Amino acid sequence: REALVSPLSAIEYRSESASLVEEMLDALEHTAGSLPLLQFTASKLWERRDKGRRTLTEESYRHLGGVEGTLAGHADAVLGVMSSEERRLARAALLRLVTPERTRAVVARQELCELSRPPEQMESVLGRLIDARLLSVETGGAGVTVELVHESLITAWPTLSQWVADNQEDAA
Repeated sequence: REALVSPLSAIEYRSESASLVEEMLDALEHTAGSLPLLQFTASKLWERRDKGRRTLTEESYRHLGGVEGTLAGHADAVLGVMSSEERRLARAALLRLVTPERTRAVVARQELCELSRPPEQMESVLGRLIDARLLSVETGGAGVTVELVHESLITAWPTLSQWVADNQEDAA
């Protein structure tokens, strides 16, 4: 909350309502590493701010599709600048990061890299997806793991949702 409200206050801007802030925070409640996703959504909302009223509006947030819609639009843009081979690798990695129950899977980065020959191709694609904030990375006792940045990508991003539906039999 502080990361969203304080910078606005410092430059004499505000959210149109307290419920807008709460809705954004609720959408990220169960997200690991939610601060970058909040920052991303807030920056898109800032681009659509009402300069005259010095306000971030609920209408703009709705137009973006909330946290989920903002992320889905961004994800399509990221894929849109990839070559067909990079998109193929991105699809393979993203599908591996979704369980048959359509939840986020935590997968070793090395395992994902082994989905391509040479593995460096997948490493490059993963780097782009991570840099674009679509995937999050954790380093711990199990080594380096990767997961989707937000569960909503599975259902609210039409591209991934369709890939999952097309691949459901194989996933099971």
